Amino acid sequence: MLNPLISRLYNNAYLLVLLAILFWAGNFVMGRGVADTIPPMILSCLRWLLASLLLLPFAWPHLKKDWPEIRGRIPYFFLLGLLSGAAFNALTYLGLHTTTATNAFVINAALPIFIILLNFMMHGTALSLKQALSVVISLIGVLLIICKGDLSALINLRFTFGDLMVTLAMISWAIYTALLPGRPNIHSLSFAALTFITATIILVPFTIIEYSLGYKAEINLTSIGALLYVGIFPGLLAYIFYNRGVELIGGNMTGILLYLMTPIGALLSILFLDEIPQAYHYIGFALILTGVLISSHSKGKQKERATEGQ
Repeated sequence: MLNPLISRLYNNAYLLVLLAILFWAGNFVMGRGVADTIPPMILSCLRWLLASLLLLPFAWPHLKKDWPEIRGRIPYFFLLGLLSGAAFNALTYLGLHTTTATNAFVINAALPIFIILLNFMMHGTALSLKQALSVVISLIGVLLIICKGDLSALINLRFTFGDLMVTLAMISWAIYTALLPGRPNIHSLSFAALTFITATIILVPFTIIEYSLGYKAEINLTSIGALLYVGIFPGLLAYIFYNRGVELIGGNMTGILLYLMTPIGALLSILFLDEIPQAYHYIGFALILTGVLISSHSKGKQKERATEGQ
């Protein structure tokens, strides 16, 4: 009874991507919350070390079986580990030390566009008219929430070193997403384990340098809880779910779904920061949801899936 249920869930791309987005939205909140408690490289390295240790017992049989295929693609796996686990997370945590939440959400809003452009450049995957319309509608909804109902506020935004770090993180993730269709035919647990372990290895020297410069983590219940969260949910589970989502519905559609991170992040802020929802929250969320629904019914979706699932 349990296995058929798990199988149905694992083949529900929209649910998997939605859960990944929920976990990552929480990661932004958590990363900002512990910015003064856990240095970014230490948090990133420990996150992937924990995720690797949790996954390895389940992935080990598949890694042994898939090794002949893996052995010939080591540079590919190294690049994916560098772009996703190492660069994306370390740069995001580093950026959250100095940038504002508003600016981070503005930059995050550009991620689906980065993904779509790179998919076009690398795979020739074009947007259908409905998908293009969904991008515009969802982007307006995101900006409306960010600017608290006043789009003219975008003119007064000021960007910092942290904004540059977050921008580089988003570009890194977009390249990672565009490279996913080229993954070899190995088990998903093998693929995730290789990504996590590679990211951990890459981050070790940077963590040592950070520690030698005097940046140390505070050991308390908050920091331990934060580490467990980022390791299990946005680390282990979100990556498996996101990769599966790209496999099922392609990079463009998955990228458009990432617009949902802004309203979900706003809801988390309301829940955990006692913020009172305003009218622009509801209007913005309605626009984002409309854009996602338009794209999910695009006639070009099946063609994209066939192209990018190879």
